[in-house]
Amino acid sequence: MRLIPSSPLSCLGTAVAAVVIGGVVLVGCDVVDLDLDLSLSSGDGANSPEEEASASPEAEDAEGSEEDPAQASEYGLPESCETAGAAELVGDLAPGPILSEERGEIDGIEDSEQLSCTFSEGSTEPGTPSFTIVFTSGADPSANPDVVQVPGAEAEMNWEVDVDVDVDTYHTNESDDLGGDLEYVGTVDGSSRHLYLELPGDFYVTAIAYHEDVERGELERVVLQAAGRIRN
Repeated sequence: MRLIPSSPLSCLGTAVAAVVIGGVVLVGCDVVDLDLDLSLSSGDGANSPEEEASASPEAEDAEGSEEDPAQASEYGLPESCETAGAAELVGDLAPGPILSEERGEIDGIEDSEQLSCTFSEGSTEPGTPSFTIVFTSGADPSANPDVVQVPGAEAEMNWEVDVDVDVDTYHTNESDDLGGDLEYVGTVDGSSRHLYLELPGDFYVTAIAYHEDVERGELERVVLQAAGRIRN
């Protein structure tokens, strides 16, 4: 699937557009004053130090214990969709009662793992409405569309289709509290809506609505509440 953005983009994925956000960590250093106790020699009048002061080990330990609050936050991959509370999070947004659950490593991406919870009527045909929550560790799903898959998506991937998309990277007070950033990617025709929540520690929570009329605010609610549940 080849996507054409409705606004200028620097990078396009097969099904989504990627936005890379960088961070800078500032490290401060303290200045240690060295007090030298000098005395006069009774012989030749030369000054000689009795001892040299050194930095206090306690002070070094205190300085080394300082951490960036965002980096101190940790998120863990849920054991299952049940432990993640997926059914409760999705609620009435689920187009059907059938839950498809997949958990494991992501092919071709080292040190990555993912849990996918998809609600639908059970059909895998292209165009079937579905709502998916994806928890991803060690890989950016917005930069790699192969990371996120839902029932029926494999068939659509084989088509050469031009699709206009809207992309918006932003943050809210709630995402700031979690130390994360939000990225929305939706097709102009409304057939596909993705909302990615990037969290500290290379962790992501994604909400995906296929062929469903779901507002962005509902997608935000799902990813933010899901992240709050898995925060250690």
